[in-house]
Order: sequence, then structure tokens, then C-alpha cells
Amino acid sequence: MKSIERVAILGAGNGGCAAAVDLTLRGFDVRLWGRSPSTTAPLQTRGSIDYDGILGEGFAPLRVITNDAAEAMKDADAVLIMAPAQAHESITALVAPHLAPGQIFFAAPGQTLTLLPNTLRRHGHPHPVTCVSSTLPYICRKIAPDRVKISRVSARLRFTAFPGKRTGELAERMRPLFPAIFPVPTLLDTLFPYTNAIHHPPAFLCNIGRIESTGGDYCHYYDGITPSVGALIDRLDDERRSIAAAYDCKVEKLSEHFFQMGYTDEKGREGGTAYDVFHNSEPNRWIKAPSSIDHRFFNEDIPFGLVPFSELARLAGLATPVTDAVITLAGVITGKPYRETGLNLRKMGVEGMNAREVRRLVEEGY
Repeated sequence: MKSIERVAILGAGNGGCAAAVDLTLRGFDVRLWGRSPSTTAPLQTRGSIDYDGILGEGFAPLRVITNDAAEAMKDADAVLIMAPAQAHESITALVAPHLAPGQIFFAAPGQTLTLLPNTLRRHGHPHPVTCVSSTLPYICRKIAPDRVKISRVSARLRFTAFPGKRTGELAERMRPLFPAIFPVPTLLDTLFPYTNAIHHPPAFLCNIGRIESTGGDYCHYYDGITPSVGALIDRLDDERRSIAAAYDCKVEKLSEHFFQMGYTDEKGREGGTAYDVFHNSEPNRWIKAPSSIDHRFFNEDIPFGLVPFSELARLAGLATPVTDAVITLAGVITGKPYRETGLNLRKMGVEGMNAREVRRLVEEGY
């Protein structure tokens, strides 16, 4: 089994720059691709990325920083999409002609179910093999055009492959890049733990007046998630777990998931409600609210979280009135057709299937 030495990273934003720094410091040959020249130009001028945080402080020199996907991907052992979920489809379509046999194709965050393999299939790869992690491997932020702050490297990274039967093999190959890999059976097991979808949109929706009148001058989680807002989040969590069960996936309650991730303490876990979770969440306590409703809490967490939850519920014959209400109300407020632009059944390539057939697809592939 060939070891990974040369890595192409697609995306020069927060996650892409963090991965480029981390992997370069650990001795991998990293090539960084960015779609926008305005994003890559400051990095190309330096030939490196400055960094600080948990990995120390310094600069990571990169051999290749380019806007040419073919150049970045040439002879790479692994191709990694490190970009927001809404960019995955367009990036995959763009790079599909350059994807060579044997190259590992990975994406993070990986809650897009079969979007990647279905996109590859539509662009000349009839039997695609892909892999994902449920979240980015880092908590990170670009604090300047050529500098990234890495606050944390994930200690537990859910990982799976498409088809699921390839998960064990690909996990072993990818583990040198991301040692925290924790294999789970299928893409369904990286979609349903996407808890941002059940707490960001409802809390954002319930605080829209406050956001627009103050420019987000309050702490989103601690001040914005009151007992009543928490009750709404709890109902969304109930629906999420019911949908997961219909696809034979077991997912923890929000309180247990946050405790395992280190985002809440024992008191939050024992209380069990979303209100308890966030009012005992030291990492989230002081995070300010967004200054505008044009933000990923709606723009990513609804079309790539609540929409696929709702769509898969429909396939399984389940009603999701609370999830559907949040999608509808947010769409009215923003004027965005989330069901049309988001991760719907057509984009996932599962239109017309039932829950059993979707499960078989993610296990066996095309």
C-alpha cells in the first residue's frame, strides 16, 4: 500500500491554509490551490504561510501555490478539498478532469453525503471512490491574507469512505495525514452528527431582531440561547435523531455529542437540554454573534444541514415539521431558495430511492 508523500490542497481559506501549514511542518510535499488570484497572490509573494497558535509560531514554505488545479494535482498521492461545504460541488466539477487513477480524493467538512461521488460520476468517473471527515481537522482562522491562527487540532475525527466498504483501507492510508481519524461505517454517519445544523439556524432565527438592531453585539451562544430557544433546538435534535434511526444510524443527543467533543462540561451533559449545554460551554461562552444575517449560520448550515435532513426524512416517510419550519422562515427572511440551491435529493443522486436503497448505495457504491 503506497504511502502518501505529495498532497494537493484545494482551497486557500481557513482550513486549506491550516492544513498546508500542519502537513508541511510534518514533512509532506504540499501544493496549495486557490480559486481566486486575490486569495493566493499574498501567499505567492511570500512563498509561504505565516502561522501561530497551537503549532507554535513561524512560517511554512510551500513548493507550489497556484490557481491551476492541474499543476497542484499533478503526481499528488492525495487530493484534499478544504473548503466550506457550499464550494464542494463546484470544486469537484472543476478538478474532475485532472483526477488520476489511484489518487485519494478527500473532503472536509464531509457532511455532503453523496454529493462528491455523484458529481464525479457526472464528470467522467463512473465508479468514484472518495473519503471525508465530518469536520475540518482544525479550529482555525486566517487573521491576515498570509497568516493563519490554528487554535486546535481535532482529537477525534469521524472518517468514512464512499463506498463504505473501502473505509478501512482508506483510513489506514490517510491516518499519517490526520492521526485523529476515527472510522465510521458510511457517509450517513458523517452527515447526521452535523450538529451545527440544529443549533445555529434556530438560534440565529430567534435573534434576528437583535442582530439587525445591535450589529451582533451580544454573545451568540450564552446570551442568544435562552431556555425557549433551547427548547426549539431540542425539537430539531429529536427530529435529527429520528431521521438517523430510519437509516440505521445511531447518533448521540446534542448534549452527549458536545460533551465528547469537549464543548460542554458534566453539568451540561447531565442537564441534557440545549440550554444546559450552551450555558455550560466554556469554549463557546464569549463568542460574539455575527454582525449580519448574511452568514454561514444560514448560508451553510441550512442548505447543507437542515435541507438534506428534511429531504432524507421525506424519503424515509418521516415528518419533520420543526426542521421544515426553520428552513421556510429563514428562506422568507433572506429571500434564498434553500431547497433548490442546497443539498437536495437530486444533487445527492438519490432521487427516487428509498431509505434502504440509499443505505445500500453508501455501503456498496455505484
